[in-house]
Amino acid sequence: MNKKCRVLLCDDHADFRDLVKYALKRVPNIEVVGEAGDGNEVVDKALKLHPDIVLMDLNMPVSTGLEATRRIKQASKRIKVLILSAFGGDDVVSPCMNAGASGYIQKYHSLTELTLAIDTIRRGGTYLSPQAFEKVSRANATAFE
Repeated sequence: MNKKCRVLLCDDHADFRDLVKYALKRVPNIEVVGEAGDGNEVVDKALKLHPDIVLMDLNMPVSTGLEATRRIKQASKRIKVLILSAFGGDDVVSPCMNAGASGYIQKYHSLTELTLAIDTIRRGGTYLSPQAFEKVSRANATAFE
């Protein structure tokens, strides 16, 4: 895959978007094609810009990241969503995956892990940060006891 991965950033904090955009500029195979500050704006931009991946915050004004993820996935199966959130419990991760997200990573992770998540999803895989995977696995294990 030589073509750049087109990424749309969505977070209600402009400073955080700027930080992620600056960090991703250092990654040669990723191009940030736009940004949005709320759930309605990200749906509109995703359908206009057709990014490969949307980096989606959950807690936003107007429409939540969870609702925006559902709407994007209903409109386009091709656009992938990677949740990038401060939250991380199974009560948060599982609904995101059920809404159609292809991955989940918490905001405090390194650029290396974020890049790994983007690359995994771009190649058609699913990515859960180790912490998110552990919480989902633990919650599912207790459901079978």
